Amino acid sequence: MSTPALQLLPADIADRLGALEVFSRFRVEGFQHSLNRSPSKGFSSDFLQHRHYFQGDNLKFLNWRLYAKSERLFIREFEEETNTRISLLLDISSSMSHKGDNSFTKLEFGVRLAAILSRLASLQRDSFSLTTFNTSSDAHIPFGSGPAHFQRVLMALAAAAPNGATDFVKALTIATAPIRYKGLTIVISDFMDDPQRIVPLLARLRFRGSDLIAMQVFDPSERSMELTNVIRFHDLEGPEVITVDPTLIQREYHRAFDAHQEEMRTACHRSGFDHIVLPVSDDFETALSAYLRRRNAIST
Repeated sequence: MSTPALQLLPADIADRLGALEVFSRFRVEGFQHSLNRSPSKGFSSDFLQHRHYFQGDNLKFLNWRLYAKSERLFIREFEEETNTRISLLLDISSSMSHKGDNSFTKLEFGVRLAAILSRLASLQRDSFSLTTFNTSSDAHIPFGSGPAHFQRVLMALAAAAPNGATDFVKALTIATAPIRYKGLTIVISDFMDDPQRIVPLLARLRFRGSDLIAMQVFDPSERSMELTNVIRFHDLEGPEVITVDPTLIQREYHRAFDAHQEEMRTACHRSGFDHIVLPVSDDFETALSAYLRRRNAIST
């Protein structure tokens, strides 16, 4: 895709974001009033502890003395003055390359959602990270805050391209490994897999005390399948090709498509976290803004 970073968040949309908030329901005390010293770990002057190195971590925080003794890589962690930590996980598998009648593919739409959420986190002076994944963790921008960090995240989003199949078990296990604290994790994906495989992986974060939002992106054309002639369907994530008569399967296909989204929603809510369906649209910020307003109204 390689979209120029400045095109991800037009100025008129950025100007409207100031009235929105995105936060964890487990936010630290005083979140809406002022910055507070958080039990989360950042990169300020007060040393807190060591943790294992993860790919993408800032190398300047490696403890080389500890490496010389143990031959294992550890990162020095520090307390940080912040409101909360927001982890953004974006699916870049090949199924996200689908494009219907809108200007964006599912991935391009998801990238813009992540750009909005990153901007909100930056405005709130929160610490946020970005991980893109398919069969594994593809790219990782560690936690940070401020304008320079926001630009790094935008550049990573602009470079995101659909690639490979989706292995949620492997990818989410790797992508969520560094998340060991309370905060907010947002996963943006089409979730084209069995909800009974996906949701338990996400629920692990919830059990660790992290708040969670599963944002399911889909293109309306995926559901409608308004075709009248025999057609060949190519698997976006594999070599399989199926030839079908759409008129014979449309009703069952619609039922299965809706059932998958409902099963995701039910499983997520049963596990105690949010699930939202976001249809791809040229007006990409409207549905997300409406959801955040509803979420904030419930949380206050």
